[in-house]
Amino acid sequence: MKRAVPTLLLAAGLAACSRGGAREAAPGVSLLKDFSIAETDAGQSRWRLESPAADMDEKAGLIRFTSPRVRFYDGDRLSSEISSRSGTLQMKSKEAVLTDDVAVNSVRDGMRLTTSRLFYSSARGKVWTDDPVTILKGRTVITGRGFTANPDLSQIQIEHQETRVAPR
Repeated sequence: MKRAVPTLLLAAGLAACSRGGAREAAPGVSLLKDFSIAETDAGQSRWRLESPAADMDEKAGLIRFTSPRVRFYDGDRLSSEISSRSGTLQMKSKEAVLTDDVAVNSVRDGMRLTTSRLFYSSARGKVWTDDPVTILKGRTVITGRGFTANPDLSQIQIEHQETRVAPR
């Protein structure tokens, strides 16, 4: 019977952790709800990141997001939007990694890119990945592995590219 007590305590502890209540943050970590952060230049937004939930590790200078959505602007006009299931942002360098079902939608020309992981550097003003990518524009489908572009999908460079036209 001595063995059953630790098992019951472990089961009770796991049950308590699975309840839908507020979660506890580790020391030095802030839990954020309906989070939004932006970078501006001369009063104009360059980009804005929004997430329904995030946690910020102040010591590491890292923010982890759930379902982030990043909007990029050209002046006061929306130029593209990136969404994914998760991501991180280094606060000091403003470098982000978006993962899991990443999609980039270019507002300007209706182009859509999908991949599993995408990097962004605010200093470089570029998005890139070494992972497989698919770009759709109208009936044109471009696939490749490795890609670099501006966030609005202008000035694209794709490695190992294959282009085809989808049937009507």
